[in-house]
Amino acid sequence: MYATPWHLADSDSGGDLPGYLRLRRYERYYRLSGDQLPRVLCREALDASALRFRRWQHAGQLTGARIWLFRLPSGQVVAALSLDAACELAETIDLLQDCYVGDVQIGEATVEQYAHTMAAQLGADTGAGQSFLPERHQVVFDEESAPEECDDLVQRLIYRADLPYRKDYSAIRYPGELNRRPGWLAAVGPYVSVICGHPDFIENAVFLSAVQAVAAAAQLRAIRHAAYADVRQFRDLEAAGGTTRDRRRTLERIADQLGNLELELSYSVEASADLGLLVPSLRVESFHNALYESMSLAGKAVTAGRMLQRLGSAIRAELTAIESIERRGDENRRVRYAVAVGFVSAVAIPASLILAFLGINASQVSSTRSMFSHQYLGMYLTVAAVIVLGVVLSLALYVQQRRDARHHRTSDQRSRWTLAADEPQI
Repeated sequence: MYATPWHLADSDSGGDLPGYLRLRRYERYYRLSGDQLPRVLCREALDASALRFRRWQHAGQLTGARIWLFRLPSGQVVAALSLDAACELAETIDLLQDCYVGDVQIGEATVEQYAHTMAAQLGADTGAGQSFLPERHQVVFDEESAPEECDDLVQRLIYRADLPYRKDYSAIRYPGELNRRPGWLAAVGPYVSVICGHPDFIENAVFLSAVQAVAAAAQLRAIRHAAYADVRQFRDLEAAGGTTRDRRRTLERIADQLGNLELELSYSVEASADLGLLVPSLRVESFHNALYESMSLAGKAVTAGRMLQRLGSAIRAELTAIESIERRGDENRRVRYAVAVGFVSAVAIPASLILAFLGINASQVSSTRSMFSHQYLGMYLTVAAVIVLGVVLSLALYVQQRRDARHHRTSDQRSRWTLAADEPQI
């Protein structure tokens, strides 16, 4: 199973799993939860004689070959190459290595090029390139019962090495329900799993679980890369400068993408880890849990979730700082407006009083006298007294506010747990 960078937006494309794989009594569960499980976009039989390998020298033992394309609920496309070989398990080590690194030729094209062409014909977005992603998993099936002593063979298949090893320090998991009976064997590694002695419907369920795990691992890496890109954009925000409006818009875009990443993490990675809710089978769930544990997907998902949460907290803090800056700017504008209006009022009101007095039709106002005549001194002193009274009232209020503020600061500086001077100490 190979993760690919290709996506297909059409959620109705592809066929249900029971139409391509024999699932027997699990069929109704896979149909019931079809919108949460992979869908088969294409399954094409290959000419086994047209396949070429770099290391494996037993190509003539191939009895069948197929290439699959799956679409996950997230829209991601996963490719799979299934081969039937009439040989011993130990003889497939080189074959596994060739398939894992992609050293497989299908006619004149590599397996990556062949799958890319198939995906493009189905309408998938293949603009990200032809190469598969690093996430991939291999499953070795053998319908025959496993021998009693097969630990050495298992580690050779999974580790590609014929060296002694200590089982206690191995990453291989042995799910209990798939190893319960004599002849059953299920060894699960991060990149290779070995299944022996199980019926075909269990093998097919294991195959689908591996497809889900590969897709989840690829989605998790994509989420992590997107989160790092958002962090770089967030760090460059301060150095870029710009207005608070531009910074706010940038942060809003990052926050919107962050919400999408959290949604993908929840539904494409974390939700797929619990297959038991969809397919109530101890053997299938046992393998699924062992595979996710071996690939450390749960722990990696938790780490990615914390990264997204902390980035969200940093964005909220930055938005709060921007709001504070904008609020301070609004207050400064209001102060400037108040000062301008107050200055105009301070000048205009006394002048209005004077002009109103001089403009009245009364015996105290003579058209032959200048407005600067000493005869109007009383009126000028009255206006000046009104102005002085306003200034005195303003200064009194200012002094009172400063005294209250000083008393408030003194009260706050006392420690909460400090005893007052007049309180008895025990």
